[in-house]
Amino acid sequence: MNETLTEFLNLIFSILSIVSLLLAFLILTVFFFKKSKNRLIIFLKNTINEYHILFAWTIASLASIGSLFYSEISGFVPCTYCWYERIAMYPLVIVLGIGILIKDNKSWLYGLPLSIIGVFITIYHYQLQMFPNQNSPTCSTEVSCTGTWIKEFGFVTMPFMALSTFLLISVLLLIPIIKNYGDT
Repeated sequence: MNETLTEFLNLIFSILSIVSLLLAFLILTVFFFKKSKNRLIIFLKNTINEYHILFAWTIASLASIGSLFYSEISGFVPCTYCWYERIAMYPLVIVLGIGILIKDNKSWLYGLPLSIIGVFITIYHYQLQMFPNQNSPTCSTEVSCTGTWIKEFGFVTMPFMALSTFLLISVLLLIPIIKNYGDT
């Protein structure tokens, strides 16, 4: 295990998770602007509208590679909820990737349930880490679901990273629905 690389990636992924939350908020804000004539907002709406599935696929791919790095290279053993989060994330790479390849504009429909399930799993997992005195029936004795391999800035843990990723992917996959609330 290369501890220097792991520590560096902990910081990078932690920053990216905070940026992901900000991007999700920014995307929602941009799409809820009514009758905006601002060129930047129009450009952002059009770009996000056209490439939302590609963006979601890219984020899911990076998250999957990151989780594999942590378990296979850094040696972090995933807990039960980490496995559930992976079960929701990894298929997104395949489902959205195939949707991009076959130019299926409705592939967001197939990815959205996985992403939303991932949001709920990570919310539960994150609160388990923040409030560890709970008894979780699914946590094994080998790897605790309340333990933290990473804790950057005092609050960014792996479940927080997964949560921010699932939230951004969910917002991107909801673009076909929320774009109707603003004008393009």
